[in-house]
Amino acid sequence: MRKILTLLTAIAVMLMTSVVIAQDGHHGGDGSLHRDELDRESPIELNPTGGNEIGLVYEAYLSPQQEAGEEEDTPPLTPPQFLSTEPSTPREERTSRGHAVLEFKKDLSRAYIHLSTVNVNPDDIVMLHLHCGRPGQLGPIIVDFGLMGDVTELMADEVMTLEITNADIVAVAESGSGIVGAFTAGCPIVPAIPNDRIKTIAGLAMVARHGELYFNLHTAQQTFFGDIRGDFYPADLDD
Repeated sequence: MRKILTLLTAIAVMLMTSVVIAQDGHHGGDGSLHRDELDRESPIELNPTGGNEIGLVYEAYLSPQQEAGEEEDTPPLTPPQFLSTEPSTPREERTSRGHAVLEFKKDLSRAYIHLSTVNVNPDDIVMLHLHCGRPGQLGPIIVDFGLMGDVTELMADEVMTLEITNADIVAVAESGSGIVGAFTAGCPIVPAIPNDRIKTIAGLAMVARHGELYFNLHTAQQTFFGDIRGDFYPADLDD
């Protein structure tokens, strides 16, 4: 009986497929499906090289108040590399601020990050990241600027501009090891499948479009949560 049901199901699927093909087009002599070209123009002028232009632009204003907690709230089992090595200052007492702009090429082959800070000592910076996560959430790293150079040197004059490529995102996704790496290195494409990590600029843009991308600047005084954080939102270029 089971074999008969399987056979009947296969026949039904083939019949349904034949109906769809008959409705949508016709087969050529080689069995391929052909369609007649339409006499219809695209509503947008086609420009294959236009992808080199800047398309999506996001910005973030970094502040201590966007950090998810105070350093005194750092979990007791936190690995040593994420612990502050200098006395911390409460969020409301810190005067550090920042402004970040993230640009994407239209073909999503490149992205460009710009960051300016005030009241941040570059020598105190220990980590500089783009993370995926909602406001108030500590999320995994998707871009680690420490893999591009010494962050204290990158921010030596309190201004940084860098190009981001697929290779930079892949480097983070492949840098983690052990349990810590599994939770901190690389962002999942779909949260339900954590091992399938984002490895392209297109994935970075997807996170930004979903409102789940933030910049975090970590210092020796505020290492676990970070000193200043900024959640990205679409920039209003008409201002």
